[in-house]
Amino acid sequence: MSHRGQETILQRTSPARRTAGTDWAGCGSTVTLVHTRYPSAARVHPRESSPMGRINITAIRRRQIIDATISVMARKGWNDTSIDEITREAGVSRGLVSYHFRDKSELLSGVLARCQEAFDEAVGNGVAQGHDVLERLRIIIRLAVDRVKSDPVNYEVFLHFSASARSDPELGEQIRKLWAGYRAATASAIRYGQLKGLIRTDIDPDAAAAMEISTLIGLALQWLLDPDAYPLEEAARETEEMFMSYITAGVEGASPAAGTPASAPAAPSIA
Repeated sequence: MSHRGQETILQRTSPARRTAGTDWAGCGSTVTLVHTRYPSAARVHPRESSPMGRINITAIRRRQIIDATISVMARKGWNDTSIDEITREAGVSRGLVSYHFRDKSELLSGVLARCQEAFDEAVGNGVAQGHDVLERLRIIIRLAVDRVKSDPVNYEVFLHFSASARSDPELGEQIRKLWAGYRAATASAIRYGQLKGLIRTDIDPDAAAAMEISTLIGLALQWLLDPDAYPLEEAARETEEMFMSYITAGVEGASPAAGTPASAPAAPSIA
């Protein structure tokens, strides 16, 4: 492809977005949160440029193809997603897809990584709004639910592959690592709250984190299947209150402060 052709594709894309490493638990547990989408020539992610400032066309093409795959999957599902549909969505040739991804498995790995980046960005946005660990935990719950409505594609993709993980060892390993990362981040915040005397110490942080995440995923799955079944926001508020009351029960001066002004900005969609 000519340099002119490369410029044309770059000009059609929108700016990259990213968040820096964030100490979200407040105790030195830093997670690097990176999210990019269709970067333009004027503003690219550091990994997309060389030390000399040159644009990394390979990284841009890979992301372009991955984003197109996610869009097609939202309409067709993974099993019915074809290379031809991906190429049309991405505006690239079939050969270019094969060049950047050896097989469907490698493309799948890229799709899952993108879904994780989207969730990480939402977590990073929420952490920046919280003044203490309890407020941060509340915001994370709200953001997780907000993204079900603002960015359902990523939830659908992630839930689809989670359900398929047991029958695919390679896929299963990647999915398990993603879930483990989410649990570890939440458990880290709970442990920090215990150290600060804000969260009861007779609960297991890992078990509490798993309970919170499982409840949120259950809400998301039910709502995606039947959006008219129940009011998602109200169910999310009830979940938030139950979880915060559970982890702070009996802790003096650790009121979860329902209704605190911790409304973080809605996380941007990557679809």
